[in-house]
Amino acid sequence: SDLSCAAYNFITSSLCDQHPKMTATVTLTATQPFDDSKPKLTNFVWKEDREPHVDRRNAIQKAHPEVKKLFGVEPLTKYIVVGMVAVQYLTAIAMKSYVGTLPWFLVCYFIGSTMVHSIFLATHEIVHNLAFRSFTLSKLLAIFTQTPICVPYVIDFKAYHFEHHKLQGDEQYDTDLPTEWEGNFFQGKILKTIYLAAMLFVYTLRPLLTRPKSPTFWHLINHVIVFGTNFFMYKTFGYEVPLFCFTAVMLASLHPCAGHFLAEHMVFRDDNETYSYYGPLNKITFNVGYHNEHHDFPAIPWSRLPLLRKIAPEFYNEIPCHDSWSAVMYNFVMNDNVTPFNRVKRHSKKK
Repeated sequence: SDLSCAAYNFITSSLCDQHPKMTATVTLTATQPFDDSKPKLTNFVWKEDREPHVDRRNAIQKAHPEVKKLFGVEPLTKYIVVGMVAVQYLTAIAMKSYVGTLPWFLVCYFIGSTMVHSIFLATHEIVHNLAFRSFTLSKLLAIFTQTPICVPYVIDFKAYHFEHHKLQGDEQYDTDLPTEWEGNFFQGKILKTIYLAAMLFVYTLRPLLTRPKSPTFWHLINHVIVFGTNFFMYKTFGYEVPLFCFTAVMLASLHPCAGHFLAEHMVFRDDNETYSYYGPLNKITFNVGYHNEHHDFPAIPWSRLPLLRKIAPEFYNEIPCHDSWSAVMYNFVMNDNVTPFNRVKRHSKKK
């Protein structure tokens, strides 16, 4: 995380030197993202309009054509992710003698699970081709980055995630959306807590079950590298290393960073379907909290998303936003009027 913060500070300061307009002060509107008076939904929020990001992207580019200077790759990303993968495996090796003890679980959670989220969101950045321009190099880096996650997911994630961007809210193609079964079943505080605890697995498995895709040669490469790397760690350093990595994944769903899964697109106020978060956890999650900005301009890398907001504050300051991912998780569990149904859906128009 220190390396990520250093990279962010270096990049933003140097870009602001090159582009004086990017140094404008950003003021947050004091908008409460949670509306406790909102009635409990018994179905999704159905809309027939176009998702909001295309229109806002066009408006911003018309008002601020200089935003195009922010497009492109972030060269430091590849070095940061190599460091993160090394940290996760080296931590696992260092904790070998403590397996099953309280210190081991604490390190698994506070270091391991934090790295799980950082790694997952690094792969999110990489599959957008924002670390390399080359599709092949991007796929290889994404596969390498996710090796400590133990489960080969990134090739599938790339395909599903692009559909999420292109067809946000589409009932058939946007697999980021909960299913009707999830909305009906995960009701009440206990079941919603279980839903939170399984969030990473729900997010990963849902697309495979609801919209399976045919395997490709890249799937084979993904499986060979991920399983092969962890088998090598097992044979070289012992079972404790993959066990640490997998335990960190298991604990990650109840980590504060996991709040971004809910915060990004759950409907909390009015019918806003995308929310940003501008808090400190962005420093270790590749600025994924700048989610409206990311959906508006997927071609802008993590390091320049804050600059986009500084260039076009009039487009973002009035949108309700979150200041705590932990608060999002708490409100999801404790507020009876927030369930998996709190998502915008659109009838599929793609043939």
